[in-house]
Amino acid sequence: MEGPSTHTKLNPISMKRENKKLILRYLIERGQSSRMEIVRHTKLAQSAIWRIMNELVNEGLVQERGFTTGKRRKPVIYGPTRSFITSVVYNVEVLETLVAIGFLDGSWKVIERFPTPPNFELFKESVKMSFEKIIKEKTIRKDITKIVFSLPGMVNYEKKLLIFAPNLSWKNIDFQQEFVDLNMEVFVENDANLSLMAEQFFSQDVKRSKVAFFLYFGEGIGGAISVDGSIVRGKNSAAGEIGHVTFNGDKNEIESFLSISRLIDKVQKWIGNNDSPLEEKFQRLKRLWFIGQRDVKKILEDYLHHVAVVLRDLVYFLNPDVIILGGLINDIYETFGPYIRRELETITEKEILTGVVIRDSIFKEVPPSLVGGNVLVIENVLKTL
Repeated sequence: MEGPSTHTKLNPISMKRENKKLILRYLIERGQSSRMEIVRHTKLAQSAIWRIMNELVNEGLVQERGFTTGKRRKPVIYGPTRSFITSVVYNVEVLETLVAIGFLDGSWKVIERFPTPPNFELFKESVKMSFEKIIKEKTIRKDITKIVFSLPGMVNYEKKLLIFAPNLSWKNIDFQQEFVDLNMEVFVENDANLSLMAEQFFSQDVKRSKVAFFLYFGEGIGGAISVDGSIVRGKNSAAGEIGHVTFNGDKNEIESFLSISRLIDKVQKWIGNNDSPLEEKFQRLKRLWFIGQRDVKKILEDYLHHVAVVLRDLVYFLNPDVIILGGLINDIYETFGPYIRRELETITEKEILTGVVIRDSIFKEVPPSLVGGNVLVIENVLKTL
């Protein structure tokens, strides 16, 4: 008697669905394209491309953008629609929350910011007022548009649960339940994970990587790991939480050495004590470094040494293809890279560092987690197509 066949019969419906995802992803990542360009890129049959493109247009996911240039008959250019918003992203930091809207083509726009109240009930009220204004002014699609919260803490993505955000003292909060009266599905994710998702979506080196790590610099310190293109969350959603790894003693966590806000506190007397955002204070700190202010230089060199030690530990522990630095501050390596590299090379075997890319986030004007919030929804659209 023969055993079960080792060959799986191709399911035409599943094949069509996968082809549809392939085409829409190509358009989102490319921006726009003609149907013949899609044929050349995907190697799918021309008839299949024509049929699927008509479906995507009829479903309101793709729209005509114009025509190609040239003297001959000009093919129509298609691109992802911008007729509705895919996401409303609340990028929560300890001091400030940024509000942005995202679109299916991967673009985003910051539309509001407000101080993050330490009291969660006050935060809820701020979100509700903000969201009510947005849905009056913008077009949403109930089957696609999501509210996304990027949070500085441990998050159970599947349960939409904030486990703990120590710098906010928020604990065990079911975000879907808390915002149920907004009548929208809620996504909740850790800020570092979202940052790595954004890089993975837009950066070729992360796309090609087997292992990548995002070191998130905010008021605290976070981290995210991806392996073969998937975010590693771990058994209890704590994977990548490098800020809570002990360092230089049982009670000293990495966060106490690398937190940008703690660094700013140490140099407060030289940069001035005011209510300007952390990013502005960091820019003043950089200027003092460049002019060689002795006290600031010593504090910064100590800080950068600890950055190098953490990078060394990451290289030995994960041996990633790419390590990305970013968050609220997205030019640490651009500014201090030569110093960090020298420190790193004195404490790390050359062979272990070979080929490991260390760089800043590609996102300079906004926290990469904000971009990642919209990417999270786009990936959900593709997954459920």
